[in-house]
Amino acid sequence: MAGRGQHSDIQSVQNLESIINEGLRVALLEETPDQSLDVLLEHLGKALNGERTYIFEQNESGGDDNTYEWTADGVKPEKENLQNVPPEVCASWYRNFGIGKHIVIESLEDIRETNPLQYENLKRQSIHSLVVIPLYDGKKLIGFYGVDNPPVNSLEYASNMLQTAAYFIVSSLKRRNLVRELQKRSYNVLHSLSVDYLGIYQVNLDTGECEIYRDSERMSMDWAIHFKDGYQTAMERYISQYVVPRDQERLRAVTKKDYLLAQLRSRQKFYVRYQVNDSFYGLKHLELHFSATKKTEEEHCVIFAQRDVNAVVEQEEKYKLKARQSLEDILEGARTGIWTIELEEGCQPRMYTDRTMRLLLGVPDDIQPEECYKHWFENIVPDYVEMVKESVAEILETGRSEVIYPWNHPKLGKIYVRCGGVPDKTFKKPGACLNGYHQDITEIMVTRKKQEQAIMELLEKVRRANSAKSEFLSHMSHDLRTPINGILGMLDIIDKCPDDLQQQRKCLDKIRVSTEHLLSLVNDVLQVSKLESGRPTVVREPFDLRDALENCITILSPQAEKEGIQLVLEEPRLQHNRLIGNPLHLKQILMNIVDNALKYNRPHGSVFIRVKETACQGGTADYQFVIEDTGIGIGEDFQNHIFEPFTQEHQDARTHYSGVGLGMSIVKKLVDQMKGAIEIDSQVGRGSVFQVTLPIQIDGAQNTRPVDEEQNTQSNIAGMRILLVEDNEINCEIMEFMLKEADAKVVTANDGKAAVDAFTAADPGTFDCVLMDLMMPVMSGYEAARVIRGLNRTDAKSVPIIALSANAFEEDVAMAKAAGMNEHLAKPVDIKKMFQVMSRLKC
Repeated sequence: MAGRGQHSDIQSVQNLESIINEGLRVALLEETPDQSLDVLLEHLGKALNGERTYIFEQNESGGDDNTYEWTADGVKPEKENLQNVPPEVCASWYRNFGIGKHIVIESLEDIRETNPLQYENLKRQSIHSLVVIPLYDGKKLIGFYGVDNPPVNSLEYASNMLQTAAYFIVSSLKRRNLVRELQKRSYNVLHSLSVDYLGIYQVNLDTGECEIYRDSERMSMDWAIHFKDGYQTAMERYISQYVVPRDQERLRAVTKKDYLLAQLRSRQKFYVRYQVNDSFYGLKHLELHFSATKKTEEEHCVIFAQRDVNAVVEQEEKYKLKARQSLEDILEGARTGIWTIELEEGCQPRMYTDRTMRLLLGVPDDIQPEECYKHWFENIVPDYVEMVKESVAEILETGRSEVIYPWNHPKLGKIYVRCGGVPDKTFKKPGACLNGYHQDITEIMVTRKKQEQAIMELLEKVRRANSAKSEFLSHMSHDLRTPINGILGMLDIIDKCPDDLQQQRKCLDKIRVSTEHLLSLVNDVLQVSKLESGRPTVVREPFDLRDALENCITILSPQAEKEGIQLVLEEPRLQHNRLIGNPLHLKQILMNIVDNALKYNRPHGSVFIRVKETACQGGTADYQFVIEDTGIGIGEDFQNHIFEPFTQEHQDARTHYSGVGLGMSIVKKLVDQMKGAIEIDSQVGRGSVFQVTLPIQIDGAQNTRPVDEEQNTQSNIAGMRILLVEDNEINCEIMEFMLKEADAKVVTANDGKAAVDAFTAADPGTFDCVLMDLMMPVMSGYEAARVIRGLNRTDAKSVPIIALSANAFEEDVAMAKAAGMNEHLAKPVDIKKMFQVMSRLKC
């Protein structure tokens, strides 16, 4: 196997040598050194499977120039980007070259740390490997050449082949330099012999001696004869006799001996274009070319030639005309015209316009400048005339100005114009001249006004939202502080009446009312947030519609009595009163509407509630709920906003515990969620009628509830062993008291970890139920439930775990169930409901 691999390597080297030799043979057949080098680089690149081959030569400033380059198909050339590469980039390479070494990089990452400057240079060119060989002219290092991205396994072969070809490259570069030197020496003569020139002459600027290289019969001046009187005299004679007056001074300036020599020292050649008088031979536009020779510095000899550029100038004029027409088309598309206004003293103002400007003004092409100015000025909307005059004054004072004003177009009516200009400093007459533009921006202004209107509407919407939120915070502050103040006041009274049990009972009742109202406020805000999220809560439970209505009346009657308002529930007209749905939502709808009817009623007014079943089909009945009051009524404008959160029409009608403007918003969202409809009929001063229509499923099973459910439920938890997990000391004390009152046995833990430890330490079956708070230090209730469910014991999977949490959204319930809990009860906990759940899970 080793012998076979060695044979393969030898064969590869022989093949490469054959290809390189063929490349050298073909390169030698090329006519010029440049062509030879291009051919060789191509052969080397293809033979070595590289992406780029190239030659870099050191320049006079010490940098490196990429002078030759070949790239494989699809590879981006880099030659233009690699001129005058700073010496420090390749400094490390030259140090290796100086001791006879070449450069081989198998992986670019190998030099990331050792040569970061070269690393960044190569990385930019997408180079990951390369071979670079130095180029020596004798003992002088003149540059290097190499190949980029050859296969890594051929790097050694590549370096050998490149070293072989280095001698040919150096030889070709030397031959190229020799050719260039010869070309440089003969450049002036070869250039001067061009047939584009009418006459080519070499003249000594000091003696006037003239040598003719080319002459034409079209030139009517014999330069050789005239230069006998001296260069400057001959040039002056030519300029004064043949050159048009407007170009004479410029031509005299650039042909002066001192100026001419100074220019040729810095530029080697230059030319000047001018126009001659009409001649028999049709000459019109000429160029006078001056070039330096090897005698220029010592003997002040220069070559000058005359060139007929009529065709060039005509073509340039065509290009200019075409460009001007194109510019006019662009300006017309942009509805922008160009104008010049002359304000010459003692004359009427004149306005000169281009094609687009005349279109924008609605005037004919042959209109006179004075008439054009009058037409423009007189159609400025009168209220803006002074502003336009001020803009003109600003142009003359500061050099520029711009103004936007409405203008009366003869056909289009009022349009909007953006107009700006600058002073014409070449104007020689007494007075002033302005150049500027006139743009029709009517569409822009209309769009801008629409945008401004939209922005103003948005700002108004934001302002209203912020105002509503500010009012909400104000109302919340008031409505929360009021019951809290009542609670604190009742507690003070209890402290002052330790022996008056009757007074204490009254205070406790009022404290309960205040705390229940606080809870209702919080529930309202949370309810709106939940409904705003668009995630409806689907609840389907059996209930009795008559019971639900009577519960609403029972709850609201004390408020009605207090306000002196008659609250009447008329006999419901029902075919089915046992239903399946969400009784809580139904009661929220009715109670919020009735609550509003009580709050905004008149003294000794009335509120009537009527309910009837209007249709029944497919197990679902339609129920119509009508709440009619004799209150102050709702204005027509506010009826459009009544269902928006935090809105109240009559802020001055607020009473104690009147809410925060969320009730009707909750009503609308609940009605929509239950796929019902709500209508309002109200007149200010005459009262309101709310009509709610809801489809509700009929309960065919006719389920009934036990009369003494609370007593039975409490007796069912007697003797239960409860693990109560609660970090709040007061909440823990309350819960423990209630459980013990129901004859349950209680063990407490103040965080999730303590609960896990207590459950683990107890024998299996010790606890009948775990009541678990969720938000606790050390370990949360979620994590504690997961740990308990994961224990390797018989009761870990079966013991009921009930979550007790102030977080009452659906996602909180879902998280509790996902953690392994059986039920989720929201705080403040309904004790009766908790006992029901505990009893049910125990069974």
